[in-house]
Amino acid sequence: MSRVAGWVVLMLALAVSYHPAEAAQAKKAPAKKTTVAVLRPEGSQADALRKVLAAELGKKGRGRVVLPAKKVDAQVKLLRGGPKTEEQRQALAKKLGADILILSSVKGTKRWDVQVRAYSGQDGSLIAEEAWDVRTNRAFPDVRRELEPKLGAALKEGPPQSLPPTAVTPPTPVVSEPEVAPPAPIAEAPRQAVVKPPPPTVTKKEEPPAKPEPKAAGPRDLDGPTLEALLSGQGLFRRFNFSGSNANELPDYSLNSAAAASLAVSYFPLSHFTDGMVHNLGLVARGSRSFGLSTRLPDGSSHPTTAQLIEGGLRFRLPLRWLELSVGALYGTHSFAVELPPESTFALPDVDYRFAHVELGLRKALNERWAIAARVGYQHVLSGGELSSDDYLPELSGSGIDGELAVEFALTRVLGLRVGGEVRSYSFTAGAAEGTPVFAGGAKDLYFSGQLGLYVRL
Repeated sequence: MSRVAGWVVLMLALAVSYHPAEAAQAKKAPAKKTTVAVLRPEGSQADALRKVLAAELGKKGRGRVVLPAKKVDAQVKLLRGGPKTEEQRQALAKKLGADILILSSVKGTKRWDVQVRAYSGQDGSLIAEEAWDVRTNRAFPDVRRELEPKLGAALKEGPPQSLPPTAVTPPTPVVSEPEVAPPAPIAEAPRQAVVKPPPPTVTKKEEPPAKPEPKAAGPRDLDGPTLEALLSGQGLFRRFNFSGSNANELPDYSLNSAAAASLAVSYFPLSHFTDGMVHNLGLVARGSRSFGLSTRLPDGSSHPTTAQLIEGGLRFRLPLRWLELSVGALYGTHSFAVELPPESTFALPDVDYRFAHVELGLRKALNERWAIAARVGYQHVLSGGELSSDDYLPELSGSGIDGELAVEFALTRVLGLRVGGEVRSYSFTAGAAEGTPVFAGGAKDLYFSGQLGLYVRL
């Protein structure tokens, strides 16, 4: 009977010592959620697409946490040109504490081409990439419906999780049996071996070969900015002379240097309401005015002088991948006036050109920082102010051409410097009948200005 009691005590001791270890094994450490950073997409519908991606990837029960957009944007701004290389993506993910980076774009007008790419935060490599050709809808129903089925499997492999510590079974207490007769050896019950749980098998998903990323054409958004403004200082030069049989007897005018300020603004209000081709139609206004300018006559007297240019109209742009073309139709005035006293006999007319202006422009990004811009235009002069009066060139007819060439350097994604030059040339004829005595047969008026300014693009 005593031997049976010993066996019972031994089994109870084993059972009591085994349950705590089993409970420790059953208790699992909570799984760590995958941290996802959704970067601002490229394209005019960037904010709408970003909201859809963040909402779908961060849905409850999918084991992910989506970082706030402001935190992500603050770190992206510190990178010049954005995270384009694996090293840049790896550094950005480290600063954000992100396991996955989501980069995307939405382009097109009649239909939207949506691309979504997922990169590993550990090494910046491409994990998965998907594309959609969808109808224009800011809710992106196709992307919302298919995002998780297409990319969810690739994003399930979160950060490596540590295994729970293996429970150690305490040693089995040895129970001695009271001896009645000479002690007989009691066969020790075999101790149950502690079996360590096998490590969880992680099936590694075979990653598709990474496709080469398309190289960006430049820092410009393919849809173009909504607002462009350029404020610059100018150095102004002018040459005016009459032509014809009496030209040698008439005075010329030369302005070797003058200071002026100019402002040019382009605004595309339809970009707020539509993504069709019509959103590239905008308004343009330009103006410049001299300051501190005076004219010295041959007799040594100086007189205040004003030079001013104002024009405005419509502009249509065509953003292409490698450059941006634009065409404009404007109406403007260009005046140059010297405040001569009434008794002055100096035969220099004040000009006040009214003209219709058509122009063609282009802008090409050379790299992330540098770009060149050019413009050429034609003016049909409608009137010339005092120049077209009976005292000078009645029945005046004329035209003008203008051209501009500039180099731009981007300081940030919004601000930049612009250096360039502009030339305007007007030619006029009197239009008088043959043999009729005229003041002069015609006139030529040439302007040149160099400029240095600061531009803003939003």
